[in-house]
Amino acid sequence: MHKLPDTVAIDVVLLPPGPIMDMAIGANRTLLAGSPDGGIRLDGEDCLPHISVAMLPVRSGDIPEITAKVDRIARQCSPMTMTVDAVVKHRSGTGETVSAFHILRAEILQLFHKTVMNALKPYPAPPAGPEMFAGETSASSVDCLVRFQKTSAYLRYSPHITLGFGNLPEILPGIDFPIRFEVTKAAICHLGSHCTCRRVLAGFDLGNRTPGARGRAARR
Repeated sequence: MHKLPDTVAIDVVLLPPGPIMDMAIGANRTLLAGSPDGGIRLDGEDCLPHISVAMLPVRSGDIPEITAKVDRIARQCSPMTMTVDAVVKHRSGTGETVSAFHILRAEILQLFHKTVMNALKPYPAPPAGPEMFAGETSASSVDCLVRFQKTSAYLRYSPHITLGFGNLPEILPGIDFPIRFEVTKAAICHLGSHCTCRRVLAGFDLGNRTPGARGRAARR
């Protein structure tokens, strides 16, 4: 098993189903075709397309307790129907264009985000720099993690699936928005460079009422 650093950059995420994973990976490949060194290379194992719910630095010794809390929340939450309605772009901290699938902020998703954020309030650890992440990372990734609660949480929460660096066309061949899908899995991930999900530390099935039922949530 991979040894975690004393302070770990984590992201509680929702994992889209296979067809949406494939769609995100395909869009990422379109971006990489125009910029092979784009920095984000999505796949189904080591850089998962995901919907961030709560990012924070935590002590590695607190992860079992955090896992138990997220497990309880996930078991009380039914699978969620979500809608991707557009490709959106924003500027990263380094001035680069980042493309993403925008997801409508449904009431159940906002409630799940708020519940997880409230449950994790006791756990943020003092940030320890790039060594919190899996592999090498940049100062902008550390800044994004540290500022999540201030810039991206609660009323500022804007769910999305990051696709990569570059200006993705708003009209994509074979993709007709809006796209509805059901999310049944959540996970706690160890973050990598650009706040990508590099390792699944714990996985959860939404609505599974069996206490302690956990499994690796990454797509097989």
